[in-house]
Amino acid sequence: MESGDGDERRAGSDGDVRGGPLLTRPGTVLLAAVAVWTAVPSVVAPPKLVWGLLALLLGAVAVVLVRHARRMRWTTPVTLLTVVLLCATVSAVRSATLDELVTGTLTAALLVGCALLAVNCGPGDVRLLARGLVLLALGQLAVALAGAWLGVPAPWGYLGIPGTTFGVNDLVPALGGRSTGSMAHPIPFGTLMALAAALCLTSGTRWPLLVRAVAGAAACYGLALSGSRSAALVLCVAAVVTVLTPRALRIGTAARVGVVLVLAAAALVLQDARVSALTSLQGTGSLTHRLGALDALTRLFDRPVAQTLLGSGTGSLDDLFAAGLLQRDGFLTVDNQLVTTVALSGLVGLAALLALVAVGLLRGAPGVRPAALLLVGMVMSFDLLEWNATAVLFVALVLLGSAHRPGGPRPPDDALLPVPAAAARP
Repeated sequence: MESGDGDERRAGSDGDVRGGPLLTRPGTVLLAAVAVWTAVPSVVAPPKLVWGLLALLLGAVAVVLVRHARRMRWTTPVTLLTVVLLCATVSAVRSATLDELVTGTLTAALLVGCALLAVNCGPGDVRLLARGLVLLALGQLAVALAGAWLGVPAPWGYLGIPGTTFGVNDLVPALGGRSTGSMAHPIPFGTLMALAAALCLTSGTRWPLLVRAVAGAAACYGLALSGSRSAALVLCVAAVVTVLTPRALRIGTAARVGVVLVLAAAALVLQDARVSALTSLQGTGSLTHRLGALDALTRLFDRPVAQTLLGSGTGSLDDLFAAGLLQRDGFLTVDNQLVTTVALSGLVGLAALLALVAVGLLRGAPGVRPAALLLVGMVMSFDLLEWNATAVLFVALVLLGSAHRPGGPRPPDDALLPVPAAAARP
């Protein structure tokens, strides 16, 4: 039991604040940050609008941190994230414009604040965030359906060009172009859809199985609308890992063996089949560009020692492309977060990022681990930290609930599963 001056709050052993306004819950602010950047993509929005939204969200994060200051713990993952972002920010002083420096500094501060909220989330905030993200994804699905069925232009189009879409949908060609929702690009949109499906795999939302099945199916349809093959592939891998991981799901050994046999049979059937969604990748710029990122990694070691270790800084990607240190195929995006981290934050930043992921996956909330695995898998095909929406998602879900609770033992893996109503009463 904790009590403040004139503001009594009741805290359980899991560290959740049971009283107080909903708007001051860590999960609420994390959800608000994701919702803002899905509605207003940071990459294409006007700089002044981005600065205003960053300032507003930083204020909201600060309010929560101050209100719950006695419960907040600064942990190793937060320090590791700070190292990644600090390397990029400090290195940016050499070449970044003032606008890039201001935006990069504010964004870094927001991500560190979100990380601090995420690691200190208890089961109640985990459930709140999981539910909110699924509902947010369904809202984005509605925007995509309006475009696919009714011909309503996406709010930002593709990369800020109103009324445009990107390419052909190779997942479901009959759907036409690839949907973006309001996120200005099909890959962030597809990542959010896949994330919602992954959250419905476990009972982290505490919704009934039927509700989770319907929401998960809708999210998978949204993933098909996006046409993102990388997100679809990573979702499949995350689902398989979840099924085969002991205690990740409440299913018996026989059910797990059955899933393995079904997957093996499917692999045998598809071994010689030509799956168009996969074969269409052969010889395309999508695949060769991502493979080119691995070649570019070796060229980044040709920079001066200081830049190799600490990176070239926020806003330096265009200069690195112009210097021929990154891909040379004309696409001015890396599409690999690990290579982008080496470019911006150097080897020190890369080591910190890998350590952050390892600690977060080991200590994070089990109920969102499939979604966290999905985001980790996406680092090989998209620059997650370059888009504020996916950056907040990555930080929040990989680190969610990873702080050890000082008031009691760490919740077991099934702590987020539904409990009988009688047992839930005080």
